[in-house]
Amino acid sequence: MSNYLKTEAISRVDKLHQENRIDFGDYSAIHDGLTEIETLRDRDEALEELWAQLEDIPVDSDGKHLLEPFMGWGSGTDKEEIWHWFDRRHSKGIGYLLYSDGIDRTEGLAKLVYLKQLCVECESRTCQFNHGGECRFAMVHERKPRINDSDGCIDYDYQEGEE
Repeated sequence: MSNYLKTEAISRVDKLHQENRIDFGDYSAIHDGLTEIETLRDRDEALEELWAQLEDIPVDSDGKHLLEPFMGWGSGTDKEEIWHWFDRRHSKGIGYLLYSDGIDRTEGLAKLVYLKQLCVECESRTCQFNHGGECRFAMVHERKPRINDSDGCIDYDYQEGEE
């Protein structure tokens, strides 16, 4: 529920209570339901239940579009649109839901993406860290290679026995 809708609902139930138009027990139940902070675990569990329901929805022969409605999405909706919805809401992301193996991939993937950005174009064809013209030093040592104008790559790793 968006913050605006929640604030609006709380305001209206408060007004009903102040005007004695709602029983105190009903007021308390509604107010508590609106103001209770859902734990991340509870939210993830609810999303995982929805994910399990999504797995039962048939898709077209390409496996890309729903053949039946699911929640607010209609038949013909691209599965990736729904996956993005889950990815934005589940604390461990879509990878956790897709692979269903209990492994949290968010931190590891973020780290790999960061390290990949540190990889630079490389001309040292005999260096062990060169992979197809790209320096992969950062992927191994988790830092940028040291390159200067006079010596080039200080971290250059000559492969003995190769020319």
